[in-house]
Amino acid sequence: MISSNKPPREGNSQPGPALKRSLTAPWLLTATCALSLLMGCAQAQAPISEVAPQPAESRLNVDAKSLLIQGYNYTDDYINSFTVDGQGGGNLYVSGPTSGGGGSVCCASFSPGTPLPIKLKVRWVGAYCMWQEPNPYPFGQRFYSKRLSLWKEAEALAVDLSQGKPRALEIHIFPDGHVEAAITQGYSRPRLVLPDDHRGLRPGVHHTYPDCTDDQLKQATP
Repeated sequence: MISSNKPPREGNSQPGPALKRSLTAPWLLTATCALSLLMGCAQAQAPISEVAPQPAESRLNVDAKSLLIQGYNYTDDYINSFTVDGQGGGNLYVSGPTSGGGGSVCCASFSPGTPLPIKLKVRWVGAYCMWQEPNPYPFGQRFYSKRLSLWKEAEALAVDLSQGKPRALEIHIFPDGHVEAAITQGYSRPRLVLPDDHRGLRPGVHHTYPDCTDDQLKQATP
């Protein structure tokens, strides 16, 4: 048997086994992926045990006892009273560049493990109207003009910004009626920088209050 040492012709050359595998591999991969999709096995690439769990619900990790309630009044009017979940927060002049308009009132408390954010119900005197009180005496003028407080209400979600040192529950009342709240280290700078004067009023703002309606007289207490 005579063997030939001549190289095979280029036109008739056949790929070797390794080359055949490299040529057929893309077709095999495509078929495998298609089969996986048909069988609903696409999730096999990420087993359930390896999927990152959803983050646990955020909770308060400090004992926030006896927090001072500190109000911030960004409206243009004096707030003669506000409450947080029924707890009185005092009165608020308008905020200034460095002050919220009021002092600190005791107290609000939250236990460790309380889910965050903490839902709060905030009520404040958001407007006023005028009514005429009859003079009960036979002398003097017949009526006296009185200002009636009209209450507003909003829900606030308190977040923890205290960095492990909770000292205050801040309540920020904005002109559009929405309220923001936070547990903080206390006496944060105002979130809106607005001017005020020496009387605690908004410069250039003059208030004239309308007469009270019958419904307002029934719902509010002078």
